Amino acid sequence: MNDVRSKVQKKGRSTKAVDTSDCDFEPSKANSSKKKSVDRRVLSSDEDNSPNKIGNDFWAEVFLEAEEKWISVDLRKGKIHCIQQLFRGATQPVRYIVAWDDAGALKDVTRRYAPQWMTVTRRQRVDENWWRETIAPYAPCPSLREKEEDEDLDRQLHDKPLPTTVSEYKNHPLYALRRHLLKFEAIYPPDALPMGFVRGEPVYSRSCVVDLHTRETWIKEAKLVRRNEEPYKIVKARPKWDKVSQTVINDLPLPLFGHWQVEDYIPPPAVDGKVPRNEYGNVELYKPCMLPAGTVHLQVPQLARVARKLGIDCAPAVVGWEFSGGGSHPVLDGFIVCEEFKETLLNAWDKEMDESAKRSKEKLEAKVYGNWKRLIKGLLIRERLKTKYNFGVPVTEKKKKPKPSTSTS
Repeated sequence: MNDVRSKVQKKGRSTKAVDTSDCDFEPSKANSSKKKSVDRRVLSSDEDNSPNKIGNDFWAEVFLEAEEKWISVDLRKGKIHCIQQLFRGATQPVRYIVAWDDAGALKDVTRRYAPQWMTVTRRQRVDENWWRETIAPYAPCPSLREKEEDEDLDRQLHDKPLPTTVSEYKNHPLYALRRHLLKFEAIYPPDALPMGFVRGEPVYSRSCVVDLHTRETWIKEAKLVRRNEEPYKIVKARPKWDKVSQTVINDLPLPLFGHWQVEDYIPPPAVDGKVPRNEYGNVELYKPCMLPAGTVHLQVPQLARVARKLGIDCAPAVVGWEFSGGGSHPVLDGFIVCEEFKETLLNAWDKEMDESAKRSKEKLEAKVYGNWKRLIKGLLIRERLKTKYNFGVPVTEKKKKPKPSTSTS
């Protein structure tokens, strides 16, 4: 039985349905003896609403086991190996080419057909993460054939010649120019060999583009910049408000470092029951490995008050940062104490919480009884005033006078 997968084109938000069940194709004599294993239909998608001429948006792909790859088949013209002709004949511009098989599995094969996949086509599509999540439930089952197809598509992209214009290199997934690097990006190693040149400017592989971070950012990743390391790149920092001079300081240098300039952060251990802290009196615990030796992280509220009563050292744990009100603020979660005081603190904290709950209950009961007492007193006072001063009688009844009696002689 032949395995086929097919492709279809979507124009705007509508999809043209074409019945391909009656389409017949007779392969050429050169390929008639080769065994065909999988057929799948293909759909090319265009979301442009411009009045373009409708093209051939459906064709088939056939997997030949002898060649161990998929070949394109134009059922209308009876041609095979016609990728470029099929792409040019589809409704333009083509942004999505989706293949599906008889089992209902979908696969995005746009990069096989789009000659400008690396530059124009990728920029015209929706967010790639959203697209992957959308078609993930319909993806084919992992297999050696699917893996080899993906590797072949990647190899074809790498074998394509370098772009010829500078604009095509911006956000290119394989190549990069120095002029297009972001603020916290750099080329590493510094003596990396260019893959070519465009207008005299060297073209580097995207794998040579690395992310740089400040010392503070590396600490958040449990990394520490080595001593005597020179910044790999220096940029301008954000404007900073100086509390002393009450002015905004601009153009401050911001040194950046790469992953080859850092080492694992080893926190200092606790000594004599004292928790090691930073200059702000906190413990930076961005990663579990940053917990000082000989300490534990207790994520219970109001522990500092209990530790203060017992005279035990206790430091807040900073687990992150949040940005609000035009500035950054530390996110505190729990406290760091020495291991030998863990049980003592937890037992004291349990007692403190029980007493606190008891006090809260007594306070609530006192408030409830007090409110009832005031309500009853108010009602009694109202009744006494009503009895003594005729309080609460409607005004119409107060003004109402008895009618004089009439006598007849």
